[in-house]
Amino acid sequence: MTQLLLHAPVYHAGHRRLLAAHPEVSQVLLLGDGFAERFPAMRKEIRGLPADVVARVLAAEHEVEVRVVQPADLPAALEDVVLAADESVTRELAADHPGVTWLFARTFLRWDRQWALEERPAGATAGTTTDPVHVALMQQAVAAGDRSSDWWRQVGALAARDGQVLGVGHNRHQPTEHAPYVDGDPRNEFSRGLRADLSTAIHAEASLVGRAAAGEFDTAGADLYVSAFPCPACAYLVAEARFARCFFRGSYSLLDAERILAAAGTELVWVDLGAGGVSAPS
Repeated sequence: MTQLLLHAPVYHAGHRRLLAAHPEVSQVLLLGDGFAERFPAMRKEIRGLPADVVARVLAAEHEVEVRVVQPADLPAALEDVVLAADESVTRELAADHPGVTWLFARTFLRWDRQWALEERPAGATAGTTTDPVHVALMQQAVAAGDRSSDWWRQVGALAARDGQVLGVGHNRHQPTEHAPYVDGDPRNEFSRGLRADLSTAIHAEASLVGRAAAGEFDTAGADLYVSAFPCPACAYLVAEARFARCFFRGSYSLLDAERILAAAGTELVWVDLGAGGVSAPS
């Protein structure tokens, strides 16, 4: 009997290809929801179905025995040789059971986790403001973020000159707002602050810079208000767009984003929204 250890929050063509390529599989061990305690990304899978539903589909489609296993069940359920999709979840579980011979199939079933650099607090070069004009504009940027359909994180941005709004934007999925519901969201596999570039959404700041490039308004010498500190990719755009100041609310900086902006001469200012805001950077 050949076993297949599988994490399958949904069933799709990738699973069909995997099982078609391995007709020797006679039993599928399907990871149950108990593994979400160890792998929190499982809870973030917005397309996810109950494991028993996926199990019934797999059994009917492929005429194999399918068993939903929980963490306590797994050690006794494993045979001597086990096939698994080559993913971070199954790789980690395999490391827990060195006495088993593991065979890994290279197949794409969902966006998977990769290691990346940790976040760090922003604020080494930033000033702080409670000026009512800046607070009001930041509140507009925060409100714009609330319109985002990005389940994982909502970010708003606003461009202004002399207190007058030039443009407002928020992060939104491309090519359509339905993208994460069709293919899943790669953000599921990352903690906040890690690999912000891996997303199906265009970032709010990038959207504003793109509209400026199309001639909607001029960013040189203007102010940018963003509800979260720019990621490195957006920091490059903000610097190249020659924004004079970047007002921010969220207080983490990924990789060298803060240095990028500071080196470009973009003044960084943390906006204190009062009791309802986040803590000031240290």
